[in-house]
Amino acid sequence: MCYPPGIPILAPGERITREIVDYIQFAKERGCSLQGTEDPEVNHINVIKRKTNYKKSQ
Repeated sequence: MCYPPGIPILAPGERITREIVDYIQFAKERGCSLQGTEDPEVNHINVIKRKTNYKKSQ
């Protein structure tokens, strides 16, 4: 299990950063038990909505 236990690495609505992906890969390589994923091997992350580039109105 990853440390700290019970604390999610990634939560719904959270931005997926390079650091998060690196940590997931690090945890997998060390045999950590990653729970709550649709993909039991944790090879994929479902992205519901991508960030779009836009300009703010002034």
